[in-house]
Amino acid sequence: MALHGPLKTSIATAWMAGARLLRVRPALTILYYHAVPDHLRDGFARQMDILAAETDVVFADFEGDVGGDRPMVAITFDDAFTSVARNAVPILAERRLPATVFAPSGWLGQKAGWAMESLHDQAETVMSADQLRAIQSPLLRIGSHSIDHVQMAAVGPEEAARQAAVSRSALEEVCGQKVDEFAFPYGSLNDAAVQAVHGAGYRRAYSVMPERIGSGHAAILRGRTAVEPSDTERLFRLKMHGAFCWMPLASRLKHALRA
Repeated sequence: MALHGPLKTSIATAWMAGARLLRVRPALTILYYHAVPDHLRDGFARQMDILAAETDVVFADFEGDVGGDRPMVAITFDDAFTSVARNAVPILAERRLPATVFAPSGWLGQKAGWAMESLHDQAETVMSADQLRAIQSPLLRIGSHSIDHVQMAAVGPEEAARQAAVSRSALEEVCGQKVDEFAFPYGSLNDAAVQAVHGAGYRRAYSVMPERIGSGHAAILRGRTAVEPSDTERLFRLKMHGAFCWMPLASRLKHALRA
């Protein structure tokens, strides 16, 4: 979900000011990236330096207390692009920051061929099975992004269940470890798609709708905030503090007014 634009940024800035005034408790914000191309490697490194210095970075499925003195942030990557292995993974390892990479199992080792808006993403290749195995570590997990990078809400319950189950089995065979987290391609989901993912044995699933996640969050579905290595420092700080968490409410209101 695109979070650029002066209006959204202004609302997020106002939300941030209000949160500080009201002393809103810290929460977990899950960030998601796609590509980290070579010319944006330094920008990504600066963002990771900010996270390392000012937040507690945890895995996206964190279930403990999030009400500490510092905000909590989780780092995720959709699509498992080779630029992530080349540029992001070494930077994360240097700073000992945990992250999760969501891979479309049917595209491993191939040039990405699904619909994409970003020119950077259109030039990307998905990691091969060997590359996925190589990036695994105690601080880097692999999750599923379906088989074919499909819109899970559009394919119907049976196909959604197949996409979830088969991709999980394939990635577990590749990685040699349990795969129990799923990120919805395009953020396309509905109740049937979430149920299909849950039925395939996943513990957590992730959307592309921003959310501040508090302690005791038991639902399978968690929201995430889109971030780019090219984001300005101001915009990145707003995102890492969960300042776009108002967007789900705005989206629901927009749909209600159209109904």
